[in-house]
Amino acid sequence: MSINSMTNAAAARRPDLGPVAAPPNGYGEIAAAAAGMPTSVPAGGAPPATSGNQTDNNVNTALNVLFGYIPTEVLTLYVAILGVLHKPATQQAFQPTPADWVTFYAFLVFTPIVVWLVYAAKLKGASKALPLSFGAWPIWEMFAATVAYLAWAFALPNSPFNQYTWYSAALSGIAVLITSTILGLLAPFFQRPLSTA
Repeated sequence: MSINSMTNAAAARRPDLGPVAAPPNGYGEIAAAAAGMPTSVPAGGAPPATSGNQTDNNVNTALNVLFGYIPTEVLTLYVAILGVLHKPATQQAFQPTPADWVTFYAFLVFTPIVVWLVYAAKLKGASKALPLSFGAWPIWEMFAATVAYLAWAFALPNSPFNQYTWYSAALSGIAVLITSTILGLLAPFFQRPLSTA
């Protein structure tokens, strides 16, 4: 699910907009949408079986769920900036710099803004008023995107969190699994109609 799917989900909650494609439902459909695969699943609701290690598949599915919440623009720009900040992989261990932390925090702030901007552009394209009042904002999508970005950036191989001795790949995998699960469990509670003001 790209940023367009997240803003489609927000737009679908507005009573004054025409029908929008239904957002993916459940982890399998969210993960498939984020991976660019068809979102329909076979009868019985189970996603197609995949080969490989079950733990790796669970983490990959959880990462794809997180990708569904994070704006594509944030993902690509963040990775591109990290690529500029660091030389290609060498034999040396990764050492985070202050620039890594500045970039991480800048995108933490940038993520909900991007969600709002894309949502506002979608409304403007439909000749609707911009969502200037707080009640008209896609708060759930902004919050979910920010939390998903935090977990995704935490799990990157060259995360700035690498500077801490408590950080590990196992811990980052657990964070991804927990975050995707919590976001999936909370989503139904925040699907209220959005204000048109």
